Amino acid sequence: MREKYILSIDIGTSSCKVILFNSSGSIIQTCSKEHRTFFKKNGGVEQDPDEWWTGICHAVKGVMESVSVRAGEIEVIGVDSQSSSMIPMDRAGNVLYPSMIWTDRRASEEKRWVDDNIGQETITRINGNHNDESNVALKLMWLKKNEPDIYKKADVILNAAGYLVYRLTGQFTCNISEGGLTQMFDTKNGIWSDELIRGCGLDRGKLPDILQCYETAGRLTGEAACGLGLAEGIPVTAGSMDAVACALGCGVVENGDSYITGGTVTALGICSDRPVGNDSVHVYHHIVPGTWCNMAGVDFGGGNFRWYRDQFMQGYSEAEVYDRMNSLAAAVPAGADKLLFLPTLVGQRCPQWDSTTRGMYLGITPEHTQGHFIRALMEGNAFAIREILELEKEAGAVCSQIAIAGGIARSDLWMRIFSDVLGIPLYRTECEEAAAVGNMYTAAYGVGMISSFKEVKERIAAKKIERDESNSRVYEKLYPVY
Repeated sequence: MREKYILSIDIGTSSCKVILFNSSGSIIQTCSKEHRTFFKKNGGVEQDPDEWWTGICHAVKGVMESVSVRAGEIEVIGVDSQSSSMIPMDRAGNVLYPSMIWTDRRASEEKRWVDDNIGQETITRINGNHNDESNVALKLMWLKKNEPDIYKKADVILNAAGYLVYRLTGQFTCNISEGGLTQMFDTKNGIWSDELIRGCGLDRGKLPDILQCYETAGRLTGEAACGLGLAEGIPVTAGSMDAVACALGCGVVENGDSYITGGTVTALGICSDRPVGNDSVHVYHHIVPGTWCNMAGVDFGGGNFRWYRDQFMQGYSEAEVYDRMNSLAAAVPAGADKLLFLPTLVGQRCPQWDSTTRGMYLGITPEHTQGHFIRALMEGNAFAIREILELEKEAGAVCSQIAIAGGIARSDLWMRIFSDVLGIPLYRTECEEAAAVGNMYTAAYGVGMISSFKEVKERIAAKKIERDESNSRVYEKLYPVY
């Protein structure tokens, strides 16, 4: 019997990544291509969708040219992406305006208008999420007001995953996981909300059909196959936002399962069998039918570590710098001798919901060394996740253990800090590429290569992080101060 392969394509904030998996879920090859981000004086943050596509073509060819797998052996293509992108397109598939990505904050006037004229109570009742400039509805309102000709010409509004699906298949779609953060969506029932769309003065006709993440959105067109070096006709699933793909890749499939994903953003998600939106945390559909992800993140959690590296760790090679930072921090006792760090360098959504919030070191003394500052940074990230965990518990999303994946999971010290601060069992997943793994299993389920999402949970390998009770007692005293 011939081997079957799955191609996972991700549009991230900084790069496009392509990973080839075999039917057993093992990574065969990976390739990525960075893309540019453009920052505007008005708070806008944009990327070029056509540059995404160029990067994807490069990465797919890079994968396929380095393996012996034939193009015809790819069984299915799965996609996932950064969330909350807003891309206006005409019926011919032309991008009419750059993608306003999730960090775009220019729609501040629109946010105030929605607060005053629709109100958070209505948004919470229907959508469950906080009224925020990053959400698609407000970006679209900004476009209508400031670029009325473009808004009028736009036949369809897509997110990043939807754009990729279009380039692959020629079909305009939106996967259900993206619905919640559009702020135009009935999150309980999984449908567009006419009440919210009309309230924002927007056009329902510009919004594409909603598909389950694992549904086949279409098949690879001849034009796309030529650009990618693949075979025409491969099924392409509707895809998901990267956060829920990561959830599935951590084995989160049923009520109470939870996970932390640690990249630029460090986010905590808890799976539930009902949406528990109270506008303090994000809520959106999970890949697994009948479940929702209740989630919030430290918006520059892992990014703080890289910031410190770039500003204060010159003279070390890329291969040794993180080991050095971990070594310095490990030499400092738990609590960093009462040095505290607030990780809000770029503002914060949940729980502050304040884009003007900034970071802080608190309690600096002459005795504090570089190791203290690094350890306090790590601890501040963990304290912020604990705050989110408690907010989610108040909202009704409760967990008994947490899986963790992503770049921060490479640090043994940081994992012990998380375990000691959170005070509940923590398990590090074996594969760091949790989002790609979740994307792969979504696609595999969509074409019948696996019969149940519970199979995914059984396949995910993870190791428990041991907790130090004495350190936990230190953090119990410091957390209220944080």
